[in-house]
Amino acid sequence: MFGAASGLSADSTAAQALLGVGRSMPFTVDNTLFLWFLRSVAPMGFVLAAWGGPGLITKDFANNSVQLYLSRPLSRMEYLAGKVSVMGALLSCTTWVPALILFFVQANLQGNGWLRENYWMAGSIFLSCLIWIAVISLLSMALAVWVRWRIAATALMLAVFFLLPPMSAVIDLILRTQWGSLINFPHMIAIIWSHLFRISAPNRHAGGFDVVPLWAAWASVLSLCAFCFWLLHLKLRAREVERG
Repeated sequence: MFGAASGLSADSTAAQALLGVGRSMPFTVDNTLFLWFLRSVAPMGFVLAAWGGPGLITKDFANNSVQLYLSRPLSRMEYLAGKVSVMGALLSCTTWVPALILFFVQANLQGNGWLRENYWMAGSIFLSCLIWIAVISLLSMALAVWVRWRIAATALMLAVFFLLPPMSAVIDLILRTQWGSLINFPHMIAIIWSHLFRISAPNRHAGGFDVVPLWAAWASVLSLCAFCFWLLHLKLRAREVERG
């Protein structure tokens, strides 16, 4: 599918002219580079979710449109799936879609079995972005339905991602443990991403204590998603009871 058949390899004159480099690349295109790319685009996705996510659902609650939607043959799950899919499509355009484009461009340029040796990175890119999209989408909408004000929901998202990490560090230092990091969700996601890209996570963090194990990082992130989903389901259930 990719490789020499396309007539363009990393060593070809056309590829060198396209990349503007000589026969030696100034950097290595590997799992570290793709992980760095995802970390660089993740803040853009966070801004989109923090500002645009609450607006998808707050207007429905403010205008009492939810009762109208649920009075039709539309279940709560279908309503939530529709809202999450909108955020997912938007965030996909800034995360895994450009990352996979870069991956397959590299595979096409490199050839010589590069895709066969590094195919697992495509799955790592997609799964890493899926985790990130699920967390910020569910969190933005869960906060929005409870505060019913987009600015307040955005402020709460900023608090979760920028206030909880230093709080977790304080807990670790006071209690002399590493388990306070479980509420440091960006750090938990970073541990999962490092594992998916087969990069060793640091054994110790700034406080000198051991980093939480991988299973704990997964449990922290999945618990956050489940809690946000429960909050959304609870609020929609209350609206459906009102309709009855």
